[in-house]
Amino acid sequence: MKDVFNVVGVIALAGASIFGVAYGGYRMYAFFAPRYVAVDNRVFQESQQYNEGMVRDLENLRMQYMSATPEQREALRALVLHRFSVYPEDKLPPDLLAFYSSLKGIQ
Repeated sequence: MKDVFNVVGVIALAGASIFGVAYGGYRMYAFFAPRYVAVDNRVFQESQQYNEGMVRDLENLRMQYMSATPEQREALRALVLHRFSVYPEDKLPPDLLAFYSSLKGIQ
């Protein structure tokens, strides 16, 4: 009978140990994952591909806005303002910055 209790005790201890390791791994992941994602996001936003792509997209939006009729411009204005707002103003070329500032000034 004593051997059965020893076996059950060893199995319970092994199960608790496995649970503890798994839970500890989860807690570590929950702690470090947001930090890894934040670093990845910062690296992505500082990449040359992202910056060139955003400037190209914003240039295309400016060209669409400039070639639109007054009714279309009113509809495009909110979209253009939103797209420009997610990109840092200090990284905008002077022509796009002037365009964005003029759109922000229109009430």
